[in-house]
Amino acid sequence: MSNQIIEELIEFLRSANLSNYEINAYIALLKSNKLTARELSDKSKVPTGRIYEILDILKEKGMIEIQDSRPKIYKAVLFNEASHNIISHLKNHQQRKVSSLINHAKQLETKVNAINFPISIDSSKIFWSTAYGWRSIFELYIKRFNLLKESLLMTGFLNENTLKVLPQAKNFYKGIHIALNRGIHIKYLWSFEFDERPISEEQNAINEMIFKKLSEKLKNLYNISLKLDKFEMRYIEKRIPISYDIFDNNRVLIKLRNPLKPWQIFACLNVLDPVLAHELKEKYENMWLFDAIK
Repeated sequence: MSNQIIEELIEFLRSANLSNYEINAYIALLKSNKLTARELSDKSKVPTGRIYEILDILKEKGMIEIQDSRPKIYKAVLFNEASHNIISHLKNHQQRKVSSLINHAKQLETKVNAINFPISIDSSKIFWSTAYGWRSIFELYIKRFNLLKESLLMTGFLNENTLKVLPQAKNFYKGIHIALNRGIHIKYLWSFEFDERPISEEQNAINEMIFKKLSEKLKNLYNISLKLDKFEMRYIEKRIPISYDIFDNNRVLIKLRNPLKPWQIFACLNVLDPVLAHELKEKYENMWLFDAIK
């Protein structure tokens, strides 16, 4: 292994927040293949009193393998696998840190707003808020549409009533259209209300017809078409337990239905939480890829 490659490797590992001891130990293992802890301490110049701690950290980050013998033998994971593990570990660590900061900020938000500071404080909550009623919910969505920077994943429930109320949602779909014009990538996943029992061919045909009518109405009413580069729309025939929308992979709007009028949204929970958004995005993408129909 040339000195230039070693220097580039050290630079990469340092940029991934590895300490000098961790870097020295990993490179020593790369060069030597298999070593005991004592041998590794000698070759890497990591003090004997720290070597086991460093090895535990490298193991946690997925950079080494341990042969359970006496004494234990340590081996470096190949760099292509190790680099993937490092990035995954770093990403998970950052997500946990961000989630912890957000939870702390949520707790402080109300307390700080209750203090009479000599500066003007906006009473609207950033991390957690609730909107009730269609007017308040529409205002929330329009605000979030305007603040979009990259992507939007949406869910909706689909039946004959959906087609009837679609013309009443002018401002809502106008906000989507403006976001599309700004280059925002939008996916819209609709769901019918059926449970897990098999659906008849006749019902499949009805669902397909309703979805086709929905596509036509969106195009005719709001000029939102599947031919647009940044817009995709599909449907699934099974019920989605909870409707939610994900804004820029960090904010989630959880939609609660009106128990008296199930085709309406009664309230929205507005949550800024990248970890929750990431987990819901994974579920969304699984439905989109494996369950959805174009």
